[in-house]
Amino acid sequence: MNFRRRLEALEKGLIGEPILLQMPDGRTETIPGRGDYVLDLICRVYRGERTSEIELIAQSISSIEPGGAHMLDLARAVFEWTKEDAQ
Repeated sequence: MNFRRRLEALEKGLIGEPILLQMPDGRTETIPGRGDYVLDLICRVYRGERTSEIELIAQSISSIEPGGAHMLDLARAVFEWTKEDAQ
């Protein structure tokens, strides 16, 4: 099974609890945690999209995700990688 299908299977298996983003100033922000939402975000970041939601994720320092996942850590890493490539 390739990486994308494994990620999709993982995302579909999650209940859809919201994801909490922990911000540097101590506040938390909430984003949806449903279905393949996070996988879609990672793909959008990789394509270079810069929405307010993606910027919020990029500014966060950590997240609390359903099932203890670390998908947004991957999204933040991809954001940094694409940001460096753009410079």
